[in-house]
Amino acid sequence: METNLRAQDPPFALRSELIEAAANHGYRRQKGLANGWLFFASEENVPGEIALAVSADGSAWFLAVEHPGVAERLDAASAAPPPGRFRGAFGFVDQIEMRRALSRAWQLASSLPTLPLAEYEVEVRGLGDTEAERLVKQRKGQDIFRRALLLYWDAQCAVTGIAQLELLRASHIVPWALCRHDAERLDAENGLLLAAHWDAAFDKGLVSFTNEGRAIYKPNLHSTVLELLQPETARLRLVTPKHKEQLSWHRRHFGFGDG
Repeated sequence: METNLRAQDPPFALRSELIEAAANHGYRRQKGLANGWLFFASEENVPGEIALAVSADGSAWFLAVEHPGVAERLDAASAAPPPGRFRGAFGFVDQIEMRRALSRAWQLASSLPTLPLAEYEVEVRGLGDTEAERLVKQRKGQDIFRRALLLYWDAQCAVTGIAQLELLRASHIVPWALCRHDAERLDAENGLLLAAHWDAAFDKGLVSFTNEGRAIYKPNLHSTVLELLQPETARLRLVTPKHKEQLSWHRRHFGFGDG
């Protein structure tokens, strides 16, 4: 989709729709207007500005994002971005689709680097390296990591789609203790939001996933467990290049090979 925006203020009614859409999806700070685009930022320290625009007749809607991770992961038709630092822009045939993408942009910006790590560093500032302090750091980090995964996976199990929060677990791919640094520990793409039974099986290395997201199983799993895990259809709803890197480690670590 090609942008065809005039360098002017959009009609008042449509401008109001853009402002409302931004505010309803976490971007309440207005940053001005240029070249037909309205610019916004989060008031909650979510990194990266966004820009919204609409054609004069309301037949095309546009979202541009500054955050590079968000730009890489949004699934929408590309459009020409506004001038400046924006890393990607996307076009939509109606406002509903634009709002869905805007919601996803906020989820991704809130869960991808660097916000979870920054929150963690604030939380553990002043803590030392005694055994008790390390446990406090891990607990705080796990809480932040869970919040990031809930946003990243839209509060649904990465395999089953189960959305009962009490049954969802934040599962590290490379475990906390084996991560190379805090950035890896707090990286949402070093994690999977899994229903409790899937989390237990994944954590113990009884199951893993291929680079295509297909579940693979240890041969000694009991038939009743296999039935519960639905081996014929089970697969991750989303696999990114970073997931593939971490899942490769998981397969090697638990003896699945690297297929």
